[in-house]
Amino acid sequence: MSNLFPKFFLLKLKTKDPEVFGQFYDLYVSKIYRFIFYKVSSAEEAEDLTSEVFLKIWQHLADNKKIDHLNAFVYQVARNLVVDHYRQKSQQKIVREDDNQEMLEQIPDHRLAVDQQLDLQADAEVLEKAIRKLKDEYREIIILRYLDGLSTGEVARVTNKTKGNVRVLAYRAIKALKDIIESSKPLSDE
Repeated sequence: MSNLFPKFFLLKLKTKDPEVFGQFYDLYVSKIYRFIFYKVSSAEEAEDLTSEVFLKIWQHLADNKKIDHLNAFVYQVARNLVVDHYRQKSQQKIVREDDNQEMLEQIPDHRLAVDQQLDLQADAEVLEKAIRKLKDEYREIIILRYLDGLSTGEVARVTNKTKGNVRVLAYRAIKALKDIIESSKPLSDE
């Protein structure tokens, strides 16, 4: 995506035209869903939070609030909602920790059904598992920079870090990801 496209698209979005917002939604929904899914590991929660992201963006536009950089803004809204989600979840956990344990164990993992339907290749599964093993800061950099293709500057805006910090984190994240993948490979019988 060129630098000119998001600026042009942002101008169109500020008209609050539902059709333009629909195009915006179509452009970003799968990227934002993936970003959130890797953070919450539940398809249902990821869907709910993704919907909430677009609702917040629509409200932001309706209130005529300033948006400097569209890509960074969209991911920052998603990131903030995930943080809020975990805050709420930890507060609920304190209140109902023991009461719901048995019920939670009986709930099926919907992600498995999604994976089976998509018939993922072995490499994609290995990569997904490896990404999940990364610490959150590295996982976020990998998703934003390499899976979603944001520039170093955009990632810096989303994460509130400097470009230099993002470059260092990206280097370390890739190294950690390679180490995880290498350690999970079975030893050959030579």
